[in-house]
Amino acid sequence: MGFEVHITLRMPIKSNPETTVVVQSEIGDFILDLAEVDRARDMVELGKRKPDKRDPLMVAIEDFLGGHGIPFSRYWSPNLGRLLKMFGEQHFSDQGWSVIEEFHLQNERKVSPIYKVVKIPDEEEQQYLHTGIRLMQHHDGTRIVLASSTDDDGDERISVFTAMKSNGEKGIDAMLLGFSADPTMLGYKLIEALEIDFYVRGPLKGRFFDLDYNFIKKDPMVDALIAWDEDVKKDLKRNVLDFHKAMPKLQAMGLNTSRGIILAGPPGTGKTMIGKWLASCSGMTSILVSAEMVRSRGNIKSVYERARLLSPTLIVVEDIDTTGGMDRRVSDHPLLGEFLQCMDGMVTNSGVITVATTNHAGSIDPAIADRPGRFDRVIEVGLPTQDQRRRILERKIKGIKTNKSITKKVIDSVASRSKGLSGAWVIEIIQFAQVLALSREDELMTADDLEASLSDVLSRRGLAYRIDSMPTGNPWEEDEGGLGALWG
Repeated sequence: MGFEVHITLRMPIKSNPETTVVVQSEIGDFILDLAEVDRARDMVELGKRKPDKRDPLMVAIEDFLGGHGIPFSRYWSPNLGRLLKMFGEQHFSDQGWSVIEEFHLQNERKVSPIYKVVKIPDEEEQQYLHTGIRLMQHHDGTRIVLASSTDDDGDERISVFTAMKSNGEKGIDAMLLGFSADPTMLGYKLIEALEIDFYVRGPLKGRFFDLDYNFIKKDPMVDALIAWDEDVKKDLKRNVLDFHKAMPKLQAMGLNTSRGIILAGPPGTGKTMIGKWLASCSGMTSILVSAEMVRSRGNIKSVYERARLLSPTLIVVEDIDTTGGMDRRVSDHPLLGEFLQCMDGMVTNSGVITVATTNHAGSIDPAIADRPGRFDRVIEVGLPTQDQRRRILERKIKGIKTNKSITKKVIDSVASRSKGLSGAWVIEIIQFAQVLALSREDELMTADDLEASLSDVLSRRGLAYRIDSMPTGNPWEEDEGGLGALWG
C-alpha cells in the first residue's frame, strides 16, 4: 500500500547553518531548522495558555502604576459624598495633580466616565466625576489611580490606588506628606488631606444646611418677617451675634468659645424663624437639626464633629425635647446621653453655638437646661403682644386685595380681640378670611370676612387645647374581657 506526500511550497526561510540539520527519511532527505521547531513549539504552547482572568480594572491600574496597586477607600453619605467629589476636582488640581486619562470600564471596555452635577446656593451648577477611573500624575512624577464609585446602598466612595515603591525611592508621600517608609499610607493621607481641605474651604463653609446636607437658602429678608419682641432680639444679639464676634478675644484669654441658648415658648411663636434669622445674619456656617432627621445613635455626635471642623458654627436644634433632650423624670430618651456627651464631653466645642427651640421648657432634662457649658441661657419667646399682632396682620394683608371696609380701625380691633393667639394663629386669621372671600367668588376680602375668620380661629384654637387636656388613659380599664381587649 503506497502513500502520497503533499508538499506545500512557501517562500524559502533563510536558515541558520548552526541550527540546521539534514534529516534522511523514506521520502527523501530534507533540511530542518531546529530554531524554527522551537519557535513553532512556543506558538503552540502560547495558544494553549488560559486567557488573562485578572480584573480589567486591576490590569489598567497596574499597567499605569508599573506594579501592584495598593488601595485605600473611604465612603460618605450620598449628599456629603457628592459634595466631596465635586470639591475634589479643585483640590487635586490645586495640589499639583494632572489627569492623564479618565474612563469607565463597561464589559471590560473603556467608555466615557459618568459625570453628574451639584447645585450650590447662589452659584452655577458644578459637575463632578460620579463613576469612573482617573489615571493621575503629580508634577514630581508620582502616579496614583483615583476611582470614583457608588456603593449598593447609595453611599459615595472614593478609592486611591498607589504603587509599592522600591527601597530608597521617594515621591509625594515623602516630600509633601511626610511618609516614606510605608507606601500604604499615601492613599490614606491623600484622602485625609482632601477631607481637611473640604472643611476649611469647601462648599459647606459659611452656608446653611440640614443634617442630611441639603442646603437651605439664607434669606436676608427674614428679619422683616418677624414681629419682634425687642427684648428677645436684644438678648439674641448679645448672646449669639456679639458672642460670635468676641470668639477670637475669648479664645486668646483662655475662655470658653462655645455657648448654648434655649428659645422656649408656646407653639407658633416664631422660634424656628428666629433660628433661621440667626443663620442668615450671623455669617456663620449653620446646621439645622430636627427630630425626623435624627434616625439613630451617632447622628447627634456627627453633627458636633462637623460643627467643630467648620467652626465658627451655629447649630439650630428644632424641638430639642423631641430630638433627644427629654427629661429622664418623664421618659428615657435614647439620645439624651449622646446630647450630654456632645455638649460638654471630653472634646470641647470651640467656636460652636447651639440654639435649641422647645414648646415645653419643663420637659427638658435639667442636666441639659440647667447646666452652664451646655445651655447657658433660656430666652422666653412668648405670645405676641397687641402691637406685634397688629404688625403681623398688616404685613400679611399687604399683598391681598381688600374691600374698603377693611380699615386701620378694623385691623386694630382684630389685633385687640386676638389676645392669647400665637403668631401662627394670627396669620391663620388672614388666611381663612381669604378662603371665605374666594368661597363666595369674590376676590376682595371684607371686614365681615375678617370678623368671621377671627371667630372661627378662636373656636378652633380653643378646641386644640381642649383636646390636649382630654384624658389619655384606657377608658375600658374596668371592663375585663370586654372592649378593653381592643384598646391600644
